[in-house]
Amino acid sequence: MDIGMLSLLGKTISLMENLGFLWLVHTGYELNLWEGFLEERNKEDFLAENPDWDPLLLDHWLEQARIQELVVLTKGKYKLSKTGKAIHGYRNYGLEAMYKEFALYWGASFAQLPELIRRQIPRLKMDNEMENELISRASKSSEFFVWPVLRGKCEKEDWHHVLDVGCGEAVLLRRLVEEFPNLHGVGLEVNQSVANRAAMETEPFQGRIRIEATNVFDFKDALEIYDCCLLNNLIYYFTGQQRLDLLKTVMDLLKPGGKIGILTALRGVSPAFQIFKTHIPQNLMSFFLSCHDGFEGLPLEKEVLNLLEQAGFTEVEVIPLPFKVSHYFFARKPLA
Repeated sequence: MDIGMLSLLGKTISLMENLGFLWLVHTGYELNLWEGFLEERNKEDFLAENPDWDPLLLDHWLEQARIQELVVLTKGKYKLSKTGKAIHGYRNYGLEAMYKEFALYWGASFAQLPELIRRQIPRLKMDNEMENELISRASKSSEFFVWPVLRGKCEKEDWHHVLDVGCGEAVLLRRLVEEFPNLHGVGLEVNQSVANRAAMETEPFQGRIRIEATNVFDFKDALEIYDCCLLNNLIYYFTGQQRLDLLKTVMDLLKPGGKIGILTALRGVSPAFQIFKTHIPQNLMSFFLSCHDGFEGLPLEKEVLNLLEQAGFTEVEVIPLPFKVSHYFFARKPLA
């Protein structure tokens, strides 16, 4: 067995539990992407040859293959890296069957990705229990990184009324009212089960926190009263036009000079550091979500900036959070 084969097998063994790596390799085999990117090509070439493919899901595959350094991106064109070429070159040594077995073992949504990209099967439906758990975990896991940013903003700008759209279990609203005695908050959560949990968690703060099981478009409240409106990981299921409509709706709820805060993971960014060159993709959860119906994809930083500009916001501030895979965008509603 030559050195290249030993190196690839060593990497395989060390990453057996890396679902993202398994998923990328399996999908690359099933769709013959390893062969396709032996020479430089862009995404549009593949879509032209395969008009029935789902461009969003192919885009996710390419983004994560780039992050894990399985392909390189140069001037808009992708090409296999040395590791990617090794994966392709050794596919007949039993690796293809092994990766397929592990992908099938680890999860249906990942194992079915080739069929999803080809649009041979419809996007998956997420069951309520799984959706509730994901919302809960996302709400709690972001607290450690997000809270210091919000506390500093609130202290400096003296917020009194905060609207949290997509509040999850209202973790951040609770932290805000605990820290700032004069602050009142409203949390909107469209998932009824999660909204019920948020209401239970905020019961000790009745009179200062109100939870509503609704979306922002159906929210009925006085206009121009909020100092800040938070949108945390909310725009993944919105089309471009819906994202713009969302920001304009928020603009009406903010008082003149009030701020919007958009927290989102982004496409096209690399982690601050990687344990391995093929470290777990930073947006693995977005891949899982992308297999399910309604997911519209992660935005690029410039797309968020353009949305804020189109909606009329000014003084945009971009704050990369630790690991640099998620950014907080703050922008101000004009005074007049």
